[in-house]
Amino acid sequence: MKRISRTQGQFDLIRLLDHHAKAHGTSIHDPKTQGAFLASLVDKFQQHRSNEILIHGLRAQAMFAYVAAGLGNCTAIKEEDAGELYCHDSSVVAPDFRVMILDGEEVLVEVKNHRPTDPAASYPIEGDYIDRLKRYAAIFKRPLYFAIFWSQARLWTLVQPKDFLHNGNRYALPPTEAMLKNQMGLLGDMMIGTLPSLTLKVYSDPAKPRAISADGTVSFTISRAELHCDDHVLTDTIDSKIAWFLMNYGDWPCAQAPAEVRDGLLVSAALTVAPEERSNSSQSFECIGFLSQMLSRKFNDVTTRDGQVSLLSPKADPGTLSVAIPPDHNSEALPLWRFKIACGQTDTQAPVATS
Repeated sequence: MKRISRTQGQFDLIRLLDHHAKAHGTSIHDPKTQGAFLASLVDKFQQHRSNEILIHGLRAQAMFAYVAAGLGNCTAIKEEDAGELYCHDSSVVAPDFRVMILDGEEVLVEVKNHRPTDPAASYPIEGDYIDRLKRYAAIFKRPLYFAIFWSQARLWTLVQPKDFLHNGNRYALPPTEAMLKNQMGLLGDMMIGTLPSLTLKVYSDPAKPRAISADGTVSFTISRAELHCDDHVLTDTIDSKIAWFLMNYGDWPCAQAPAEVRDGLLVSAALTVAPEERSNSSQSFECIGFLSQMLSRKFNDVTTRDGQVSLLSPKADPGTLSVAIPPDHNSEALPLWRFKIACGQTDTQAPVATS
């Protein structure tokens, strides 16, 4: 999916200037108004540049758009709360996004970032705020969803207003309830499994120095590299791209991978990721994580620098963050199990695995 950017600079600045002029009863052509407007921009920038809550909230919105685009089940994603809104009901609130699903369903999504001190803490929200969003959705006759990013787990859940637990005018969503009612599958999210482990193996160039020194270190030149899934060497380009993405952004930690040494010379070295322990000895595969989690980790990689947020969203298109897994993917070298979890109004359908 491509990002289609508006020429925001010229339009948004003029609109902001117009808003400033109207607020002060002056003209956009008045030099004093223009100067005061620019000064107000500097003041607002100074106030908000260190507002971590605001920055992470805006970044979560941008991340949702990239994740939803990368999941592959949307045809279009549009900012819904941008621009003017004219409405008889002045109390309504526009949600963050309008999303068109591949099957033609159109939904509205409000994005929230949740980073509590206690990872098990519920996400709180005011009932009045939910009502204002629901009234907007009713006007446009579109279903409303809340996409909540549980930042410590790097986990997305998509729920409806009815899924929140309430006490008076206070509403809350426990993480367990969020997972139970999660409808991220609507956007194409899935849990992915494959055979453990995944390995990057690099071979030394025998024509170049590769002797192991007394302290166990070695400098060598790489002659070739291979990706492995379990005992299979991946030769297909699509398999290799998928495996590399899973290695870098999946849940499996790095595991010990001894180097191959012969006569004091390094033959190969390897980097392996594998589950810490097998969940079921009778099954051949292990789950490596939700696709939305992996996309979020990659988004984080390209928008942070030295542990700080450097960009609200990547410069590149959303398609560059994802990996294309063909719907009919069927590989003996890299078998994949894809669990698409769909939640109904009253129950949850069993996951369907394909390999």
